[in-house]
Amino acid sequence: MMRTFTPWEYERTRGGVELADAGAFLAGRVTPVVRRPVGELPSGGSVLGIADAVVANDPITGQGANSAAKAAAVHLEAILAHGDKPFDRDFQQAVADRVWDDARHVVRWTGAMLAPPEHVLGLIVAAGEVLAVADRFANGFDTPADFEQWFLEPEGAAEYLASLTPQG
Repeated sequence: MMRTFTPWEYERTRGGVELADAGAFLAGRVTPVVRRPVGELPSGGSVLGIADAVVANDPITGQGANSAAKAAAVHLEAILAHGDKPFDRDFQQAVADRVWDDARHVVRWTGAMLAPPEHVLGLIVAAGEVLAVADRFANGFDTPADFEQWFLEPEGAAEYLASLTPQG
């Protein structure tokens, strides 16, 4: 199966991978949620959430670990740049806003994959037929913001597909 569907992984796993059983499959359900990123503690202090504590997506787009790692990098950079200043609500909200700049694209993309509108289904079919579409779709896993331009809106999808058609 791997040789057929994931040949780039086959050599690395040859001989050491087998299905759990002939009827094995993956099933599950996650209710996507976006929470307020800055919370108030009973003491009156504030706390800044991160990763799935703030934004939890269905795993259909495989973005859980990606989003968590990107959020952690934003948090670390902000903390190091902040110096000795207090880590107050304003700081926390500014960090959360920077994380949301990326996470919002993942939320929209995941939603589109859970209940795909007609144009998204058309793009998925096109990805199976046109390498450029498949490559752009695959690259979106690393850069979900790109989906805003061509995947999430019917007009953008139509323009993108038309740009790939040779003009005669």
